[in-house]
Amino acid sequence: MKKLFVTALVLTALLAVTAGTAFAGSALELYKVQNNRGGVTFTFRVVGEFSQSELQSGFVQVQGGDDYPLYCAQTAADTVVCHTSKKAGGHDVVVGFGGARFWTDVPEPTSRSYCYNVYDSNLSGTGWSNFADICQEDRAHEAQTVYLYNPDYGASYFYEFWGAGVDDYGWANPGEGYYWYYH
Repeated sequence: MKKLFVTALVLTALLAVTAGTAFAGSALELYKVQNNRGGVTFTFRVVGEFSQSELQSGFVQVQGGDDYPLYCAQTAADTVVCHTSKKAGGHDVVVGFGGARFWTDVPEPTSRSYCYNVYDSNLSGTGWSNFADICQEDRAHEAQTVYLYNPDYGASYFYEFWGAGVDDYGWANPGEGYYWYYH
């Protein structure tokens, strides 16, 4: 009887531990590190939902330097975006979030202050899809081109700036001041 009780207790404890961690959020990948006007930003690919305390428990440790907290928000079911001190810029760091540690370097701050949307036709071919944003130091000018990788199509293409918008294929004009794929 004693063995049965101990076995049941151990199984209950294991079930509680497994069920508790199965629903907690976990960080899978740190896939973007930026340092621009808004400060240092880390973007994580995640699985699961994060509680408010989990979103506030991350940290950044500068190699040979100080520690800084992360201020995070779950922006989509598979994405968490975190911000930290501008003092982490230009350093190698360890980022702790979602039960994982990531080693990365944070670039020096950029002064790129002009940002534009980049559009291409959506995969169904029925309208425009905003697949990226591009920031640059100078204002874009009409017909200026950039060469960008489009993850939807798995290839790089030239995109041209249209300050007044474009009405191609009869699709709705996305607005003024953006890059789009031209043929």
